[in-house]
Amino acid sequence: MPVETLLGTVKEFVIRFSDIISNTIDADVIIADNNFKIVGNTSRYYTVYDEVDADSLIAEVVKSRKKLIVEDKAGRASCLKCLHFDECKLFGFVGVPIFHNDIIAGAIALILPQHRVNSLFENIDSSVEFLENMAELLSGKIDAINENKSLNQIIIEQEAMMDLLSDAVVFTDFFGNIRHYNKLFQNLFLVTQDCIGKQLQEFIPHAIFEESYENQKEFKNIRIHFAWGNVEFYGFISSKYVRINGKDYGTMFSFRTVNEVLRNAQLSEKGSLVTFNWSEWMFPREILKQAKSLAITHNNILILGRNRNLNEILAKGITNYSERSLKGLKLLYCDNLYRDLLEVFLFDEFGELRDSNMGTMLVQDVENLPLHIQKRFLHFLKTGKIGLNNDTSAESDVRFIFATTKNLKDYVDKGLFMEELYYRIAEYSIEVSGIQEDQALFYNMLRTGLYYYATVYDKHNIKLDDKAKEFLYQCNIKEDLNLLEATIETIVRRCDGVVSEQDLMDMELYQDNEASLSRLEKERISELLQSGISKTEIAKRLGIGRATLYRKLMEYELSE
Repeated sequence: MPVETLLGTVKEFVIRFSDIISNTIDADVIIADNNFKIVGNTSRYYTVYDEVDADSLIAEVVKSRKKLIVEDKAGRASCLKCLHFDECKLFGFVGVPIFHNDIIAGAIALILPQHRVNSLFENIDSSVEFLENMAELLSGKIDAINENKSLNQIIIEQEAMMDLLSDAVVFTDFFGNIRHYNKLFQNLFLVTQDCIGKQLQEFIPHAIFEESYENQKEFKNIRIHFAWGNVEFYGFISSKYVRINGKDYGTMFSFRTVNEVLRNAQLSEKGSLVTFNWSEWMFPREILKQAKSLAITHNNILILGRNRNLNEILAKGITNYSERSLKGLKLLYCDNLYRDLLEVFLFDEFGELRDSNMGTMLVQDVENLPLHIQKRFLHFLKTGKIGLNNDTSAESDVRFIFATTKNLKDYVDKGLFMEELYYRIAEYSIEVSGIQEDQALFYNMLRTGLYYYATVYDKHNIKLDDKAKEFLYQCNIKEDLNLLEATIETIVRRCDGVVSEQDLMDMELYQDNEASLSRLEKERISELLQSGISKTEIAKRLGIGRATLYRKLMEYELSE
């Protein structure tokens, strides 16, 4: 027996309501519930629409929870794929969702012949606003008509909505008995039998559920790991009390795996914007060609470069060119001063190596790894397993990009770096030349930098003459790319038109004059402080550690 939905409980009113809309706007109307069942419709122009397909336009409104406006179905890809495209008499479509207490209850749609499209789309905003008002009115009518409906009827509708959620969800009463679960929960935990009425802990034996029922407190994004039979879950769980008409009814638990969280987060990760095309101005073509050829493999990579910023940017480009581009990129800045904290950070049951499964980890300044951490890294590279404290292990598939600004072989010769680990990570390496070693690359950086800051400061007539470029190339900027960026920005801020060598000399950008460069750095740090950016972010932008930043703040006598 089909479950009656919210719109289904007021079907007689919906039928009359569709007639009213049709008479008002002179178009055929379909009102469907969230199960894609037609509750009310009219046949002013068409008589063929007596059911809603799951791939139809009105179903799309319900699933997306957004309005949909189609002026000509021939321009709609989903319509062109429909088997009934040729016999379908629909030409235009306007649909809006119906919400009831923030829950999608269905949709109202106008089914338009060609002659009505032409007239209605002349003032489409008013037509959409009219439909939205009708949807709101219908939602309010549901409350009025169903005011005396039983609590169980409303609960059924709540349960049906669980199947539309993007997380695995199970709903229990306050005694832990399962009342409902969605398909994602069934698939995630391999539920092969009807578990309605059974204890949740029979299927997921974890103490967090017992604590939830005893303490009667909601929680959010608690990370758990458990293995039971053929089921293993590693991810986050949240709980929410369900209250209907002011009465507590039970607890809803939602589950999301770590891989799913990482995948979603990576879509908006800032690092995901770094591509090889974007970074062409930073690297010679042969370096990018080598990086691309290694990116499409699953091999670990060692980047040897004099500048940490360039190493990190190249690593992000490799990650986003690889098959793991949507699986997450972790950044590890090595510092042996963290001692035991670093070991827990990496190798704990919920550590970064476990979180990086199917993703990529960039290990910056790998030469700083303590020897005992190097030993555990070597074991992980060999086995893909993380040894846990309870004599068990967990597997994780991580692709590593190691980066260093040092001669790592010298560290091996001095006994500061494990020889076997070195040869394992150095098998596939990329040597990144410095900007100061490649004059053409340096000039390209100047050109692109001037173009960018000219846009920022609206000074599109500014450029450097040849002697000014040569002066900057010989200037004591060395490999500090952030200082070079600050220098370019300062030039654009202070100058106009063609900038000469004398202009730069007047700005006291003398060769080997570190005091003038420090003054630029002081200006840059001062500006960042005044903009309200955190010290952690300032250090990151400058490519220095927090300790170095605090030393510079004291040296330059700067504060917030």
